[in-house]
Amino acid sequence: MPDQRLQRSINPSDVDHLSDEEILERYMNAPKIDGERYVRHLTPKTIAKPSHYTDDEIDEAVEANALNLLFAKSTIPVPRVRRVVKTSECFLIVMDYIPGRSLAEVWPTLSTWQKIGMAWTLRHYIRQLRHLEAPSTTPPGPISVNGPRICQSPLFGQVRPTRGPFASYADLSHFFNKCHKKASDRENIPLDDPLRADKFDDSEALVLTHHDLNLRNMILGEDGRLWIIDWGWSGYYPRWFEYIAMWQQNQREEVSGTNDEFWKRLIPFVAGPYFRHKVWYDWMAPSLYFKDY
Repeated sequence: MPDQRLQRSINPSDVDHLSDEEILERYMNAPKIDGERYVRHLTPKTIAKPSHYTDDEIDEAVEANALNLLFAKSTIPVPRVRRVVKTSECFLIVMDYIPGRSLAEVWPTLSTWQKIGMAWTLRHYIRQLRHLEAPSTTPPGPISVNGPRICQSPLFGQVRPTRGPFASYADLSHFFNKCHKKASDRENIPLDDPLRADKFDDSEALVLTHHDLNLRNMILGEDGRLWIIDWGWSGYYPRWFEYIAMWQQNQREEVSGTNDEFWKRLIPFVAGPYFRHKVWYDWMAPSLYFKDY
């Protein structure tokens, strides 16, 4: 059976005939998507989402880069990018509209077995992400052809969720090891304590990571497939980052859209049981709130 996404990728879009100027004009007057401040329904089959600059100089929309890579190299259902329009303040990413309901909305209506089925699907998606390894010389962070970029991640803490850019994997590792040392110093941990020797795990390759897998960013489409949206924080990171980020983003109902304990218990199954890494992270994390970090 032909790949449905391949068929869809060559189908015309209802924005193909519009100029960039016409798209911008439509965006200014388009209705907002429910619950979204800036995402707007541009045409019956497309939405437009601004991707704001995080670097002083920027010439690419990194979220669009991630979506294009996923569309080409995975079977994870993601919105198809149709156009990227640059403005003075942001990139406007025009992508396919996915008819359906958020998994946060649907979750309470599902049976236990249906919930487990969703978890299996997500587990399969994350396995695909982890097969998309960064080339050895690629720096951590957003997918870019222009070198290191500012990184945004829940793992950097709520005070300063953007850090970097990091020139290399070693730089990212060094940053977190400094934070770990700072936490140990504040707790007066003896220099010969084994805790101080426990370093940031950079033993495996950087892999594509979503960084915000909560139920509001999953759409149960009218086509029956589970779609993953909002790849704005995605990039190449250690494979265990997805577990920590997923755990963090699903602790607060206002973020994830649910406070369901069963969903939280499924996270190690979905993203891998990186319990030791979480213990390491939780010990280090308070140092992310220090002024000099």
